[in-house]
Amino acid sequence: MQTLLKPGMPVPTLSFRTVGGAVWDVAKTAPHTLDLIAVYRGVFCPYCRGFISDLASRLDEFMHLGITPVAVSVDDEGKARQAVEEWGLGRMAVGFGLSAELIRPWNVFLTTREQAGVAQTFCEPALLMVTPQKKVYALLTQSIPSGRPDLGNLLEGLAFLAKQGFPIRGAA
Repeated sequence: MQTLLKPGMPVPTLSFRTVGGAVWDVAKTAPHTLDLIAVYRGVFCPYCRGFISDLASRLDEFMHLGITPVAVSVDDEGKARQAVEEWGLGRMAVGFGLSAELIRPWNVFLTTREQAGVAQTFCEPALLMVTPQKKVYALLTQSIPSGRPDLGNLLEGLAFLAKQGFPIRGAA
């Protein structure tokens, strides 16, 4: 049986390659306040395009709070590069090649569906926030592509929590 992650718990492993050749590894990052991992369905998803593009356009606002965003999907490198170029993601790190085995411990929903006669498994949207001490700060997971969090509201709330030292909430 899979463990349900809660805020304050140690994070599972998570590493992947990014467009540009770097390897992103949650165990080796050094965010000032938080890592923010935006898991998206893939380049095929119009909802992902809007959300991830919005996240990239707010990169400086997140960085100002000491939060380092990265986006990742199961897409291969070519499709991840396509997302960077077509979605205008600029300098935001974008990962690829996420496997079901690697993301499942994070309690991210997975969907398998047939496209062109081939079964494909991909992640449903999630925002995973991790403290510098490699503890879960927040997990926002969805089982459908729509209804993503409002990034303006999220930034406002995180700015408020920053003034309090980013206390862990929801662990009771």
